[in-house]
Amino acid sequence: MKTIHSLFKNFPSSDANKYTQKALLIEHRLSSGTEYQKLGGKKLNLAKHLIRFKLGHYRLIFKLTHSGFALEALIQRKSLNRFLKRR
Repeated sequence: MKTIHSLFKNFPSSDANKYTQKALLIEHRLSSGTEYQKLGGKKLNLAKHLIRFKLGHYRLIFKLTHSGFALEALIQRKSLNRFLKRR
């Protein structure tokens, strides 16, 4: 299972320190039932089951499942199209 900390270990430590708390807050609020739109999330047009959140130059991607939201990926903004084409 993917965790916020495991996703951030591949990125520079300065970025990880800056965005980890915000990512954890988003994950916690999603699990507590807050709507993703209120947290700034948007459905992706090419993949309706994926929700993205902005974290500076990164995008935090969650997958909408029957049981709630599952952490999918943390990618750079410029890699979003490549990520979507692989799906």
